[in-house]
Amino acid sequence: MSKKILALMIVTLLPGISAANDGAGISHNDIFLALSLIIGGASLSWAIRKVGLPSVVGELGLGIVFATFAHFQWGFWQLLVNNEVIAFFAEIGSILLLFEIGLESTFSDLLKVGKYGSVTAIIGVLLPFVLGYWLLGYGLLSSNDTQLNLFLGATLAATSTGISVRVFKDMGIIRNLACQIVLAASIIDDILGLIILAFVSGLVSSGSGNFAIIGNVLFNVALFFILALTLVRKIMPFIIRQILHISNDEPMVLAILISFCFFGAWLASLIGLAPIIGAFVAGLIIDEVMFKSSQHPYWYNRLMEFNGNGDAQYLQMRTEIVDHYYHERLSNLIKPLNHAFVPIFFVYAGMQVDIMAVADWKIILYGVVISIVAIVGKVASGVFLPKSINRWIVGFGMVPRGEIGLIFALTGRELGVFSQDLFTAILLMVIATSLVTPIALQKIIKRELCTHHT
Repeated sequence: MSKKILALMIVTLLPGISAANDGAGISHNDIFLALSLIIGGASLSWAIRKVGLPSVVGELGLGIVFATFAHFQWGFWQLLVNNEVIAFFAEIGSILLLFEIGLESTFSDLLKVGKYGSVTAIIGVLLPFVLGYWLLGYGLLSSNDTQLNLFLGATLAATSTGISVRVFKDMGIIRNLACQIVLAASIIDDILGLIILAFVSGLVSSGSGNFAIIGNVLFNVALFFILALTLVRKIMPFIIRQILHISNDEPMVLAILISFCFFGAWLASLIGLAPIIGAFVAGLIIDEVMFKSSQHPYWYNRLMEFNGNGDAQYLQMRTEIVDHYYHERLSNLIKPLNHAFVPIFFVYAGMQVDIMAVADWKIILYGVVISIVAIVGKVASGVFLPKSINRWIVGFGMVPRGEIGLIFALTGRELGVFSQDLFTAILLMVIATSLVTPIALQKIIKRELCTHHT
């Protein structure tokens, strides 16, 4: 028996063995084992990369496999699919991912694309909303229920760029102009989506548009950005300097980064924004200059001591290494932690899809049509960008609905707007957009890189 088959049998049998030892329900030991299988299984995404697909596809696929185990009630998986502890670890993964992206971005980069990001976000919200309301609501579903049609439009208007950002990072183009537009647009998109969700939820709950709720949302959003970009941005350097006076080694720098990341996530969630937006803004606020008094690694000190006898080529190489070090230093401290937590987020997203439960042609047809409309509505968001910017990267970067789409769909179901069949079809759309995006982006980006090289 080959080692690969033996390893697969062990991974498959472990949940059953655990469940046999604890028939009463989920235990802490089960959660430890599940995290081990999720992180370890996600690390085997090399198999997906071998066939030319992004690793995130493998992580989503692994989650779908675990969801299938849950459907057939194999081992503890049916208890873990919606387990709050696993969901919490997954949320930490998404928060850390966006924080790392924030560290690798700068305000100046985002301000340069602010106009383009705004246009992309507005089109990327309004067009899918109109398509969902009219084309799907009145057309596909033949529904005269205004509340259902409004919620369907709102769900299609949502965007979650975590998957796109992962592809950008894996392919090393996160600072590309198109990628920066996606990042800027995602912030504006989240705010607009929150406003739409507040309005539609208020309409369903009270029977009329609650403009007081919308006004409160706008006030909270404005307050968050005022606090983050002015007060916190001015106070943080002082706080960091005081802490570094106590200890200025790399573990302390990492502690400061993680602490501020979660503070940003908390502040955003406090006012109703997605925690990932708060983490991203926190990463933007922190600058390498704030940590100039911290210790540098041993290799850096040795490199600076040796001048290569004044050789111009060596000095040029040293300058490039140092510049790269300063640009990547903070994000490199976060990366080892992210390698563990970020895959949990994508595997957990895949675990929310029970493909065995949607074996109904009508639901599948609805899911396919909704997915096509959802993809077209977002891809068109880059239509007014200059030709010098790759509109396909921007458009497909805005396609995933991810956890934000799930939140909209769950809210619609909890309010009694979506039937179970329609809710399932929307879940298919969430998965379809999550799988199509990395595949399409990889092909588009590879084609652009090849064009530039030639």
